Amino acid sequence: MKELEKNNHYQILKVDLPAGTHMPRHFATSDVFVVVESGNALLICKNETSELVKGSTLSIPSHEPHILKVIQDFKALIVMAGDAVITYSVL
Repeated sequence: MKELEKNNHYQILKVDLPAGTHMPRHFATSDVFVVVESGNALLICKNETSELVKGSTLSIPSHEPHILKVIQDFKALIVMAGDAVITYSVL
């Protein structure tokens, strides 16, 4: 992940992941808004799977553990609170 913008109110991260990448269970300390630019991935949250494709948008509540499995090279923008962090610790 690459930080594109950050201030006291929000931060924008660029995600660029190759096919086959598996992001293990993780969560953010604020609500997160995802905008998919290209590719295909599966987001598994609360035992439900959402397919993310170009043009998809999705919000993930604060502290909600989830897993991302990249099917096709994947690019997305992540918007979250300025002081938020992503952690791979399980709640």
